[in-house]
Amino acid sequence: MPERPPIRATGRITRIHEPARLYEVEMENGYRAYAILEKKGPRPVGEEIDRQVLVDFSPFDMSRCRIVSWEVEEASVTR
Repeated sequence: MPERPPIRATGRITRIHEPARLYEVEMENGYRAYAILEKKGPRPVGEEIDRQVLVDFSPFDMSRCRIVSWEVEEASVTR
């Protein structure tokens, strides 16, 4: 049986449980989940609260997810 691909979504960090490891993420529809940041995963730069993140959910457990990338705010990008 082939492996099911992860479900990718965008959310916003609302709470830090363990700095640089465990966060609470709120999706656009109001759903909240725990997001982990793996040791080899992307590291945040600057403030973490209220940052947009791209996460992968397992299709079997929607209560936990993995942070894939930190979205860059356009206001903080210099040209």
